[in-house]
Amino acid sequence: MSFAKKPERPKRRPASIPFAGASLSKGLLVRTLIVGLIAIGGAAWALDRHYTHALPAMRVPSTPRAAPTYDADAGEIPVPDIFGDDARD
Repeated sequence: MSFAKKPERPKRRPASIPFAGASLSKGLLVRTLIVGLIAIGGAAWALDRHYTHALPAMRVPSTPRAAPTYDADAGEIPVPDIFGDDARD
């Protein structure tokens, strides 16, 4: 372990432009701007498509399906009918 004195850091001068003293690489800034522009373009396209294209009709079956029944072989038990004749006693 060295106990030598650390070199003094260079003094920063006050920047008149915000973030002027920050060490951002230009590549990172360009990449961020490109991703942001693609996101804005995608959102604009989605809104345009949502409001200009008609939705397809919902598919409704022409004949209703039968209600599912219980499967005694699978160990299922039917729900008891509490409003039947037995409940009136």
